[in-house]
Amino acid sequence: GLGLHTAYKAARKTIKEIMLETKDQVDTETKEIFKTWIDNQDNSEITLKVQSELKRKKIREDLKDLLDYIPSRKVWIVGGDGWAYDIGFGGLDHVLRTNENIKVLVLDTEVYSNTGGQTSKSTRVGAVAEFSSTGKLKPKKDLFQIAINIPNVYVASVSAGASREQTIKSFKEAN
Repeated sequence: GLGLHTAYKAARKTIKEIMLETKDQVDTETKEIFKTWIDNQDNSEITLKVQSELKRKKIREDLKDLLDYIPSRKVWIVGGDGWAYDIGFGGLDHVLRTNENIKVLVLDTEVYSNTGGQTSKSTRVGAVAEFSSTGKLKPKKDLFQIAINIPNVYVASVSAGASREQTIKSFKEAN
């Protein structure tokens, strides 16, 4: 996800450079479209409109090749608790600390779902799962507490089955 976001940012940087470089070589209307995009790069409605308008304009071929990167987008990284708490945690921690505008959704079942429900680092103390039939002895890794202590990170914990409204509200707030 961080790689996708980084590539997207690089493409948009190239778009801006091309627009600034060619603004005096295009007609007045196209120049105004360039300015609109440069001034509103993070506005999804405006950038989508700019993309549509630029498709009909005579612009440099390298800019035409990058038209798919004109609209503002959000990158969401989605993974399970096995990835977030265990195998991918070092990468997740890195992503959260980059201060990049990336969204992360951890689908936490509190067991390793892919291996039949084995105890994982996200399993709560005392929970009965595969390989812990008498209850897990170690506490759950507190990803919430780790993430909430990183500046500029929005953290929400919801039970999608308990409250759809709260889940949707959290998604909107994160976005």
